[in-house]
Order: sequence, then structure tokens, then C-alpha cells
Amino acid sequence: MSSDQVNSQPETEAQAEAAVEAVAETEVDGEPEVLSLASVASSVEETQAPSTSHSHRPAGKSSEAPLTGCVVRIKRELQDIRKHPPPNCSADLHHGDLLRWTAGVNGPAGSVYEGGHFRLDIRFPASYPFRPPRIRFTTRIYHCNVDSRGAICLDVLGERWSPVMNVAKVLLSIYVLMSECNPDDPLVMCIADQYKTNRREHDKIARHWTKLFAMTKVQDKKGEKDADQQNQEPNPMPSQPAD
Repeated sequence: MSSDQVNSQPETEAQAEAAVEAVAETEVDGEPEVLSLASVASSVEETQAPSTSHSHRPAGKSSEAPLTGCVVRIKRELQDIRKHPPPNCSADLHHGDLLRWTAGVNGPAGSVYEGGHFRLDIRFPASYPFRPPRIRFTTRIYHCNVDSRGAICLDVLGERWSPVMNVAKVLLSIYVLMSECNPDDPLVMCIADQYKTNRREHDKIARHWTKLFAMTKVQDKKGEKDADQQNQEPNPMPSQPAD
């Protein structure tokens, strides 16, 4: 018998004696003692659980790194767009939420949306700028590349997105899309067909929607002028018979 076996024998005997005593106590006291032993075992597992969670904290920090980069990038863009907003566009936080903005785009001059102020909702994913923001119109607009929910069919918000893009550039792209729609890649097929086959009717409806949904006294002073002109036009008609 080796020295290791001799040294281990007392421990084995002691363990055996402890087991016998535990069984004896169990037979005397019944189930409560068994439950107490189980509770001790569970408490040991609970004390070990935090130690394992602490070991995973470094991995948690690394997973938060993209979100931190996202916040830094968005803060920088917000400062830039506040100091130097793109032409005919604006954007700012939505109720102080850094990951959600409210933007505005004025209708391009000479287009059917002229005089209107169109609002958009912008939401940033945690992977921004490696993934594009989700942007949709909250103001109704009659446009073949914008559906009824405000979703926009725009390549820079899809396959042509890259981290070098930013919100200011996307807003300018939306401004251009409003003046030059793309009926060959529409979201609303019936509007695209109407644009191709009956442009006059298309423009008439688009102007009506612009006045109805995108022109208010608060949003644009031009809306007030247009409303005044409309109110004044019918007035001469009733006065002619009186003369």
C-alpha cells in the first residue's frame, strides 16, 4: 500500500462515519434534516453563481462597445446638424431620446410638394452607422416611392448604405426624391402607373394632399397665403349679380 493510499484512508473512513451519522440523524428526525441538507446544497450553488457571472463581465463590456460607438457617432451628427442643417431640412431629438429623432423636409420649389413641410421619424439601430437608420414619413404624402405607412423606397437606406453616410445626406436624398420620383422602382404601383399615364391627375392629387396634410399655419407661412387666395377667389362671383 502506498503512502498516498495510507493518507487517504483516514479521510475515507471519516467520510464514511459522517455519512453514517447523517443517516442516523435522518432516521431520527425524519425529512426535515434531509431538506436542510438540500437547502445547504442549493445555497452553495447560489453563492457560486455570482462568481461565474463575474467571469463573464469582460465579455459583456465588449458587447457594449458597438452601442457606445453608436452613441458617440449620433451625438456628433446631432451637433453638426444643429450648427449646419442641410438646405430645406432640419432634425432634432424626439423628446430627448438620442436614438430617435424628428426631422423635417420642405417641399422642393417647382414640385407638387412646394409649400409643404413634411415631417419624418428617424430611429437608429444599436449597430449604427454600420446599419442604416429607419426613416419614415409621418406627414402623409402622395408619392409612388412612399407607402401609406410612410416607408421610403430609397437606395441609400438599403443596399447603398455605408458608414460614410449620415442623416444630413439622407435627408438631402429624400428632398431630391420628392422632386424627382422613381416610378420604375415604386412602393405604390397605382401611383407610379398614374404618374406615367396620367401625369396631370397625379400632380393634381399630390398638390391636394400637400395642402391638406403638409400645409398648416404653424408649419409654413406660404400655406396661409394660399388659403387667403382661395378664400378671396369666390368672393367676386357673388358680387357680380349685385352690381
